[in-house]
Amino acid sequence: MDKQISALGSRVPCLLAALVFALCALSPAVARAVEMPQVDIEATVRPDGSLMVEEARTFEFDDDVNGVYWTIPAAQNEQGASSSVTVLDVEVSEDGQTARYEPVSSAVTGDAGVYTAETSSDGLELKVFTPHEDGDTATVTVSYELVGAVMAWADTAELYWQFVGPDWEDDSNDVSLTVEFAAGTAGSDALRAWAHGPLDGRVDIDKATPAVTCEVPRVQEGEFAEVCVAFPTSWVAGLSSVDENRLDTILGEEQAWADEANARRERARVIVGAGSVVQVGVPGVLLAIVAWYRFTRGRSPKPVFQETYFRDVPSADHPAVIAAFMEDGSVPDRAFVATLMKLTDDRVVALSAVTVEEAGLFGTKKREEYQMSLVDRTRAADPIDRAVLALYFGEGADAVDTVRFDQIKEHADFDAQGFKDRVDDFKACVSAALEMRSLVTSRGTAFTAAGVVLAVVLGIASFVFFIATDFANVAAFCISIVCVVATIVLAATFKVYSREGVELREKCVALKRWLEDFTRLGEAVPADLVLWNKLLVMAVALGVSDEVLRQLADAVPRDMREDAYGGYYYPIYWWCYPRIGHRSAADELQGVQSETISALASSLDSSGAGFGGGFSVGGGGGVGGGGGGTF
Repeated sequence: MDKQISALGSRVPCLLAALVFALCALSPAVARAVEMPQVDIEATVRPDGSLMVEEARTFEFDDDVNGVYWTIPAAQNEQGASSSVTVLDVEVSEDGQTARYEPVSSAVTGDAGVYTAETSSDGLELKVFTPHEDGDTATVTVSYELVGAVMAWADTAELYWQFVGPDWEDDSNDVSLTVEFAAGTAGSDALRAWAHGPLDGRVDIDKATPAVTCEVPRVQEGEFAEVCVAFPTSWVAGLSSVDENRLDTILGEEQAWADEANARRERARVIVGAGSVVQVGVPGVLLAIVAWYRFTRGRSPKPVFQETYFRDVPSADHPAVIAAFMEDGSVPDRAFVATLMKLTDDRVVALSAVTVEEAGLFGTKKREEYQMSLVDRTRAADPIDRAVLALYFGEGADAVDTVRFDQIKEHADFDAQGFKDRVDDFKACVSAALEMRSLVTSRGTAFTAAGVVLAVVLGIASFVFFIATDFANVAAFCISIVCVVATIVLAATFKVYSREGVELREKCVALKRWLEDFTRLGEAVPADLVLWNKLLVMAVALGVSDEVLRQLADAVPRDMREDAYGGYYYPIYWWCYPRIGHRSAADELQGVQSETISALASSLDSSGAGFGGGFSVGGGGGVGGGGGGTF
């Protein structure tokens, strides 16, 4: 919650400003070539005042790189002396292996296992030539000596060191620092420490060791983290001291910075507290309003039909219209199949199994395929029926009399746009017929749009606030998102059925339930085969499973499957019953239709974020710092 709270007050008051901030904060991550998930730094203050540092940075590469680099700028400490850095050793560890790198005076792109350390008036630039590819992980450990970060005064010694500088190209995550003292003595009350930087950092003092530790979850690019330690001058007896008292100055500065940081934390707590109330309250109020409207103005009439089962055709509507009605207006793939089954029952289309010969690696092989034959196109009077015949059998000069299931996708591939147009024509006919029935009196279009838009805006605002406050209140965020999702669901499902629509829907649900329970109920097939045929077509339109279809087909007595001439032919039966090597024709064709439309859509598309405690603000004058990245 505390992280960089100084900017929080200006981000939260306005949603637009917060959204812009979030987008700006997230966008640089796209271009980053590396992530640093862990940084471990161990430093020892030696009696001569020099600082021996071992810095281990773990790099996760998101791109191909030639290596990594460090920059440590030259600076003057509080006594006016210049700092200097001497690199002592470089090691790279990966896959359980550690390699020591050799210093060279110069290196070029493609070199590996070496490093260069160039010193200028601006400071030190260390380049570690360690080529890696996208996805690699490696830990680079640099050992160096830093002079100028430790100062001896008349009343105290001081370490003022910027252990993570602002010039790193990427965020430094999970940063830990340990400072020990080679000549330190346990139990000294003169050991004090402060840290400056991200406000979610923490500094602790171990007087028994003695040691100072700092932990920071993340130091973002452009930020820094530094430590200021006051300790006895006897611990750096070899360092020349300045005859000037310093401790009171340090205490004064650190107290002022600590007060400012604590004030920012308090402001942040107020912002987070008030913001969390708004974060939960506003979506909650919106949910209540939407729920009230949905369950008052959006209530359909109560159906008269209350039975568990319905054993008849629910209406005279086309099976494809029933399928679309039960899918809330969307025309499903099973609508195509149900229409063809209806046409088979009407003796417009015949279904058969044919043997197909095809050349294989070891000669000709035979397989069975389902085939539809056009018996009499003129008997199809309904626009929906004519549209499905045009889809599968073509029309005009392109008309054919037979089509195998395995040829449907071939035809679609051959004339993708034409096939798509015919599919759209069929769906348009079904939608038009459904619309003419006026089974839905209101879809609450304006209410749905307003509810969904407002919910989405509040969801985005909640997410931005959650990120801006550094994930401070997880519970409030989760509650707000639940309210947002519930609001969207309620608004999107607003629908008022007419009296006839309510009755039809209840009967369809009851009919599907009866068909699925038919075998378990042990009922006999209706004596009227015409009715049973229509019920089997309805079973497909309502989306019963292929297994249920097989059971329903099996329930037909053998003598009812024979035609007037004693021939064993019952078209609807063969639509519902699987053959050797195939599922039922209804299930097979539905799969072909779904696969064809998916492939068709794809093909058409392709052509067109000083006694320990928290970090404080201020500072910025510590020796060291700098940054680094990849090259």
